[in-house]
Amino acid sequence: MMSRRFEVRNVLRWAFALTSLLFIVFVTDEVVDVTMLHNDRQTMESRAQWIATLVSQDESIQTSATKSMLVQFAKEQKVQISVYDQRRQLVFSTKNKEQRMLEGTKQLVVSGHSLAYIKQLPSTDAQTGYLKLIGNKSSIVGLNLFYCFFIAAGVALLLYRDYLVRTYARPIRFATRMAENVLEGSYNMIASDQVKRESILHLNLAMNRISESIHDLKHSYNRQRASMATLTENIGNGLILIDGVGRINYVNQTFKDSFQTNASYWELADYHEVITYDSVKHMIDEVYTTKATLARQLQLNVGIERKYYDVSCAPILNKHNKVRGIVVVFHDITTIKKLEKMRKDFVANVSHELKTPVTSLIGFTETLLDGAREDKELEDQFLHIMLHEGQRLQSLIKDLLELSKIEREHFNLEFAKLSLKQLIESVLLIFKERAKEKTIDLRFEPGDEGIIDGDAFRIRQIMINLVTNAIAYTPEGGKVSIAIHERKDEVDVVITDTGIGIEKDKIPRVFERFYRIDKARSRDSGGTGLGLAIVKHLVEAHEGRIHVESEPGRGSAFTITFKKNLVKSQPNAG
Repeated sequence: MMSRRFEVRNVLRWAFALTSLLFIVFVTDEVVDVTMLHNDRQTMESRAQWIATLVSQDESIQTSATKSMLVQFAKEQKVQISVYDQRRQLVFSTKNKEQRMLEGTKQLVVSGHSLAYIKQLPSTDAQTGYLKLIGNKSSIVGLNLFYCFFIAAGVALLLYRDYLVRTYARPIRFATRMAENVLEGSYNMIASDQVKRESILHLNLAMNRISESIHDLKHSYNRQRASMATLTENIGNGLILIDGVGRINYVNQTFKDSFQTNASYWELADYHEVITYDSVKHMIDEVYTTKATLARQLQLNVGIERKYYDVSCAPILNKHNKVRGIVVVFHDITTIKKLEKMRKDFVANVSHELKTPVTSLIGFTETLLDGAREDKELEDQFLHIMLHEGQRLQSLIKDLLELSKIEREHFNLEFAKLSLKQLIESVLLIFKERAKEKTIDLRFEPGDEGIIDGDAFRIRQIMINLVTNAIAYTPEGGKVSIAIHERKDEVDVVITDTGIGIEKDKIPRVFERFYRIDKARSRDSGGTGLGLAIVKHLVEAHEGRIHVESEPGRGSAFTITFKKNLVKSQPNAG
């Protein structure tokens, strides 16, 4: 298509060039012709003026006395002289065959290569006669040859131009296509280095070097860009890049996930308009003003959660010490803060839990040492209380050691195929008498077998803790039921009771250490407040899930989800 278009343009160019050459020749010829005709007129005018002074005398024509002079003049000037009277009759002529009667009075008549000039002879009163001169028209020898040479030279120049155009156009068009391909990211075109013209060779070599350099540069840029994108997306911290005028250029995925926003409208938006946290905006404003790095710990609300972030703002300065942009990094320290709070709460709770039995043991021991042993009945009562508090203390220490063991890095589980139905039936036998004492309807709902991969001892421990809690928090005459529901790849175990229930805002805390819904009831039943924390860790060790649904006064439902097939070849961390 481009070749046909080029050929059409070439034909039109040639037609225009040839037309221009012919037009120049035509105009030049006309100018030369007019100039020569003007010179011939002036020459004829001067000749006619001289002859008129000879033949026109006393208002009459006298040619007899000047005949020889006229013939001599005509021979020298190579003209034909004819004299006519006032009636246009021939009076004298240097040519025998001249027409006898003068026709027409046009002053200058051109006929082929001859030129006729007619002049009225001067007279004061009446017309004396007419003078007619016929001579050869002036011409330039070799003018037509010059025209042919001019046209030939023009055509030769056009041919040479086409030769140059074709010589340079092809490599230039190739270089153009090569440059377009390079801009589009294609580097498969290579310019030839086997050309004779030095300028074309330099062009081709330069284009090859440019293509290679841009290819290397783009490859390096893409590699660095991919590395930077991988780094920013997997840095583990929220990241915002802001330019020198306050527009947001980039927001990484970690920030979007952490702050629960897709931030699709953030890019190129002013940070004052899209960032909703005043403390963060104040930090950015301060960095623009001071040009110094700032780092602060901020508490920010994300949805219904309250999170803690270590926020760092660093300016990007140019060589003129002007702010080109700002990098804002959000490091989520909520977990660290929660761990600190858990550590403080754990120390306080352990101290409180140990204080009560230890105080009781010390108090009753001092009482016995002070003489209470004399009263045998009082001694037995104190010893039973001391035994109970010692058992509580032993149970607490046992649960703490168990929880510590589960949370160790190399905590092992012995996985094997087991039936949840058989395991739960054996667990219910343990609680049969206790449920009967409280007149609680403890039942195992008929359903699926529940074959899974798991550690039988640890799953048994999970079930014992959950059933213990269900019976402890269910009043007399209540109901505790267990059901198994199989799905394609998972098995749900649902433990439901009609106990006191849990308030909605307290449900997330039931798996915390030492957290009790009803502290008095828990202590009376001998609970340590660590059972559900142990349950949660053991369920997660089996890569399972635990879910709680509850309503105050109407009971609770604990749902544990196990995977049917779980191959474990390495120790599991709780």
